[in-house]
Amino acid sequence: EERVQYKEHRRVCHINAEQKRRFNIKNGFESLRHLLPSLSQNPDSKVSKAQMLQQAGEYIRTLKNERQQQQEEAEMLKKQIESFNQAISLYQNQLPATGVPLPCQRANHLRENFDDYVRTRTLQNWKFWIFSLLLEPLLESYNQTVSKAGLDEMCKTVLVWVEQNCSLRALRPGVLDSLRYLSTTTNILSDPSRLPEEATQAVTKKELVPRFKFSSEHQKDR
Repeated sequence: EERVQYKEHRRVCHINAEQKRRFNIKNGFESLRHLLPSLSQNPDSKVSKAQMLQQAGEYIRTLKNERQQQQEEAEMLKKQIESFNQAISLYQNQLPATGVPLPCQRANHLRENFDDYVRTRTLQNWKFWIFSLLLEPLLESYNQTVSKAGLDEMCKTVLVWVEQNCSLRALRPGVLDSLRYLSTTTNILSDPSRLPEEATQAVTKKELVPRFKFSSEHQKDR
């Protein structure tokens, strides 16, 4: 009797194990079906398990090829970035020292006038604060380039400044930096309705914090 019970117990265990195995296989194929685009997009299509495995193999090969291509593209882009950075550094080193720096006191005076003007205009219309973010990097280059040692000299250096800093190509990086600054220091992306208040707060601080510091080392008044 014990032998019969033992055999029955083994039979039941075997049946349970087999049912569990078949359930796992079925569940695995159902999961695989959802992962394969060709089948998940056509849920009513009927395919055999062999066909499903074949499509899975093809899909895996496709993913591997795409990953390889992406890695190659990423590596190529890294090399291009490095090459561009080297070229930028080279061109910057070759630029003539045409800038005419202002003495520290005069640069500070220019900054104070700029801040006062931005504050006044922003309190009249908060949108001017956004415009001031675009102007600020231009103010720095203007400060470094334009000379006030006479009307003729000023006209010449203003033309140089306009040519070097006011073309679309020259303006785009500064505009991008200003937009990035606006996006990271305000809630314009998450809650644009707060922007007028934030603009007002930015200009009513006791002392505005400039994004750019006017260089004053080795400066000579002209």
